[in-house]
Amino acid sequence: MIRLRNHLIVIASLLFLTACADPSPTLSYRAVVDAGSSGSRIHLYQASRNSEGMVITDVAQLESAGGDGLSSYQAQSEQAGPQAMQPLLQALNDWLLARRIGRDTVPVDVLATAGMRLLEQNDAPAAQAIYRSVRRAILGNGYRAGELRTISGDEEGLYAWADVNYLHGNFQPGHRTAGLVEVGGASAQVAYETSQRDHPHARAVTIAGTSYTVLSVSFLGLGQNEARKAMILASGPKDNPCYPNNDRGSPPGGLDAGAILSGNYRYGRCEDLYQTVVSAFQVRDKVIAAGFGGDFIGIASVYHALNNWHVLDRPSMLSQMLERQCGGTDAWSLKVVPAQGGTSGFAQTACANGTFINTLLFDPRYGLGLSGERIHAVGQINGQSPSWTRGYLLIGASR
Repeated sequence: MIRLRNHLIVIASLLFLTACADPSPTLSYRAVVDAGSSGSRIHLYQASRNSEGMVITDVAQLESAGGDGLSSYQAQSEQAGPQAMQPLLQALNDWLLARRIGRDTVPVDVLATAGMRLLEQNDAPAAQAIYRSVRRAILGNGYRAGELRTISGDEEGLYAWADVNYLHGNFQPGHRTAGLVEVGGASAQVAYETSQRDHPHARAVTIAGTSYTVLSVSFLGLGQNEARKAMILASGPKDNPCYPNNDRGSPPGGLDAGAILSGNYRYGRCEDLYQTVVSAFQVRDKVIAAGFGGDFIGIASVYHALNNWHVLDRPSMLSQMLERQCGGTDAWSLKVVPAQGGTSGFAQTACANGTFINTLLFDPRYGLGLSGERIHAVGQINGQSPSWTRGYLLIGASR
């Protein structure tokens, strides 16, 4: 009953815009908390409706320093609201106050991802207690509580697909939608429009008055950090073939906790290891269906890998760039640092991560088997950063 009431709040708070007779756009604000496994952030959106449909603009992204993910409050669930949510809400309070926007007009949704998925599997009562604490914090600050729940990985992929296509303007008549490949730290999502309505991962949605059937698949454990951990477990740290040689011992600018100081990068051997990691998820069997042959937009770690190795405009060259830059004696100091910049904590894992992304995208047997011409990686679309939270609002407004 609670979830149904919150769902109705989501719809009502957005669809009330259609009843406005004023020819000027009516604005509505909505805050969506992306509660990730390592921390949370608020996306504040401004929604209006014009002759072309719903317009959703990201007006602020608010974070708090040192915030932990909601799932970390398993043992002290009553503190999730005061410690995890209150600093975020205070940032939102300040933003709204400076603009004289009333808190009671801004609903707040809290949607959690991988960390809370795992907690709900292992300790459902603790997860419920965390959401109760979060709700108390939201109401205590004078906001309306919207949806507070954990979304599935398939939902996350669906919302991200809706977001990137919305930002590209693909929901207009005569436009074709693009597929999505999103790789985070813990999971990867693939979504695209399909005619295969009976596929177990297909979902029907309506956006801007048009119906779409979207196949969305999430792979928990196939994010670049989790994949890298699996690769290291299979190979071991000594002479790891996915890390550049660093015999000189030059310290990385920021060493990732799971990184290896010095390895012996060999593209073929590293690719073999990642093929083993990816094959365990049966990516092709779960993803490929009718409609898979179109173009895909790559975001998150897909974008970072191609951008960091300077092949955004030629993705098929990624493997050649990795072979050239990551191999050889003291490759870390002589080649990787100049190419990547040694001040980034991700530089030390760039060779491993790049090989993983290449395997996932292009390997015809275990990965997606895409051609370089079919993947278009982006960090921003029309000046806005992709976020599944916008897609969540877009789909919610059409329900």
